[in-house]
Amino acid sequence: MKKTLVSFFVMLMCAVYAQAQYSILPYEIKGAGTGAQGSYVVEVTVTSKKSNINDDEFVKCAVHGVLFKGFFNDDLRQSQKPLAGSAMSEEQHADFFQTFFVSSYSNYGQALSTSRRVTKVKKEYKIKATVTVNKDQLRKDLEAAGVIKGLNSGF
Repeated sequence: MKKTLVSFFVMLMCAVYAQAQYSILPYEIKGAGTGAQGSYVVEVTVTSKKSNINDDEFVKCAVHGVLFKGFFNDDLRQSQKPLAGSAMSEEQHADFFQTFFVSSYSNYGQALSTSRRVTKVKKEYKIKATVTVNKDQLRKDLEAAGVIKGLNSGF
């Protein structure tokens, strides 16, 4: 009984540690116009208890949003479906995305530091930043890893 309890506790701690490594702040994403060919320009709004969020967090949220949420902007009549298809893909390829969002996500985006706006709402901050995401390279690398199907892979 004691060994079972200890092993359960160790597995639980490992799961909590892995989740902490791959944590994404609460965010909203919407289109922010057109960018260079092969990239998206999105506006990411992060909700946090602290006001000093670094650019990497905005890039992580933007890449996550492009992959699993998609985005739209009614004013610009801009809409984009999630690149990975759905949030189910995140669960199906959890091992890949856990590594991806710890190390390589930053290769696919860049936050525009001059676009940052901070608003205090009650005890939290809403911080907005504009991020460009290199969707063509992201798609190419995810196809090569077998995470998403290629556009020419048939129906």
